[in-house]
Amino acid sequence: MSDDGFEAEAAGRSQEPSPTLREVGRRRADLHHALVEVEHAISRAAAGKLPEWTREVSLRLLQLRETIDEHVEVTERPDGLYDEILLRAPRLDAQITRLKQEHPVMRERTEELIARLEKPGIGEEWPLDQARDDIQRLLGMIVRHRQVGADLIWEAYNLDIGGLE
Repeated sequence: MSDDGFEAEAAGRSQEPSPTLREVGRRRADLHHALVEVEHAISRAAAGKLPEWTREVSLRLLQLRETIDEHVEVTERPDGLYDEILLRAPRLDAQITRLKQEHPVMRERTEELIARLEKPGIGEEWPLDQARDDIQRLLGMIVRHRQVGADLIWEAYNLDIGGLE
């Protein structure tokens, strides 16, 4: 499913997607874009230009943190996605709890990496290869979170409120 697939699938049904679901689709696309930007930044050559590489990666991680915050806001706010899903499919509470528990971890790990890039930064204590690996692990965690979220939305909106014909 593409990042805009939530709206496209929902639009194909007789019931229109809720404003919250449309917003979640937009935020999901934003999160995907932020992940790609971080991956692109860490994949660039760093040899001979480590300060520039570090600044770019830090900037992309800051943008990712902001996008994570927006994602958390739209999913966890009162009458947000999780409340909407629980009204329609209370059986999905355990999956929602899992996703909620991952939110602070994603934010904290992002913050830790930003701080580590700033001080002491890349060097003997944190070699470039290790820094890239650590950032890739964060990206992997967020990708898995998005996958579980996609499954949750599929179950809630296609099994509980009407499936695709």
